[in-house]
Amino acid sequence: MKKQHNNPYLYAGLTALSVIAVAMLLVFIIFRYKDLSKVVDVIITILQPFFIGSVIAYLLTPLCNRVEKFFGKILPEKKHKKKLMHFLGVFVSAAFAILIAAVLILLIVPATFNSIYQLIQSIPGYIMNFLDWINAKLKDYPQIRKYVLDFVDSVIEGINSRLQQFELTQGDANDIIQYAQTALSNLGSGITVVVKIIINTVIGFIISIYLLNSRKLFAQQSKMTLYAVFKPSTADRIFDEVKFADKMFSGFFRGKVLDSAIVGVICFIVLKIMNIQDSMLVSVIVGVTNIIPFFGPFIGAIPSALLIFVTDPKKCLYFIIFIFILQQFDGNILGPKCMGSNINLSAFWVLFAILFFGGLFGFVGMLIGVPMFAVIYDILKKVIYYKLKKNGKNDLIDEYDGQKQPPDTPQPVSAAPSEQPAAPETAAE
Repeated sequence: MKKQHNNPYLYAGLTALSVIAVAMLLVFIIFRYKDLSKVVDVIITILQPFFIGSVIAYLLTPLCNRVEKFFGKILPEKKHKKKLMHFLGVFVSAAFAILIAAVLILLIVPATFNSIYQLIQSIPGYIMNFLDWINAKLKDYPQIRKYVLDFVDSVIEGINSRLQQFELTQGDANDIIQYAQTALSNLGSGITVVVKIIINTVIGFIISIYLLNSRKLFAQQSKMTLYAVFKPSTADRIFDEVKFADKMFSGFFRGKVLDSAIVGVICFIVLKIMNIQDSMLVSVIVGVTNIIPFFGPFIGAIPSALLIFVTDPKKCLYFIIFIFILQQFDGNILGPKCMGSNINLSAFWVLFAILFFGGLFGFVGMLIGVPMFAVIYDILKKVIYYKLKKNGKNDLIDEYDGQKQPPDTPQPVSAAPSEQPAAPETAAE
């Protein structure tokens, strides 16, 4: 019989060392926050192509799987059938991504830049039309018209005073040269950023092809590592939660991209019928901002309405009514069809997730906030359900589920697991 070595001093020493190590790490993070943030920024910059490639590969994976299944049915049974299916799946997915990117670049980008250029050229005429419109509408209200015209005059005088600063006098020549140098420097920095984004996107696309080609190998390696590090019951739970997270993120992003594309096309067709200028630019703004949940329609509608208001105030009112109808259609009919399953979050938690993660990670946080919080919410719910069952409080669970859904409603995906964890194959169903 082996003798057990239970040395309390050893465990106490290890605990003390662990506490000291954690304390030193926290002190280092607090007092070296700027240096640490610089290191993190450098690492993120280096790994940015891999992030872009991972997102592209993640979005193309369902298409790649479907193409493989399609060719698996029509190709004859031969020795290298699986390799050929795999190659065709990756090839068709990459070609589809290139086709979509080419269509977006050739159709949307030139029309958008053309709309912006025409808008800049037409600004003086729009201002004069706006002043005439104010004079016509407020002719019966001279006091209000005076206040509005005085405000417009002050704005124009401010612009003129700024422009007069560019007159080449001996005292201002150095300032103008310095301003030109600053402007050229900012222009160079902007061009550098755009070039970096293009290069990272191209490299990311190449990386996505490698990821698509090796996706099954990476998935198997991750599964083997998971079950090697954790106990089978714990690994089953983690594997089940990873599948749930994949379902949330994939359903949300793929559905949201499809939903926003349809919204943009509908917006473009209706604006063309309404004969509104800058239809392409406004449709792009509405479609892109629609990806953001909850706040997206408002973010896109405000600048679009201002663009239309400058050219035709009456059509701006029609546009606002149309956007309201479009968003109701999107929120109640189109969105649920594209998104598929419900994320099982109330409107309050959706708003909280957007604001919280948007404050932490900016625009990216607003995009990933809802599915990320849905996963966190599901994990907390499972833990609470497990603890309640362990403490014999099943009545609280039944009472809560009774308030959330009718008795005969099937249990949602995010319901708590039983005492025995489900197998990975069962969880996938």
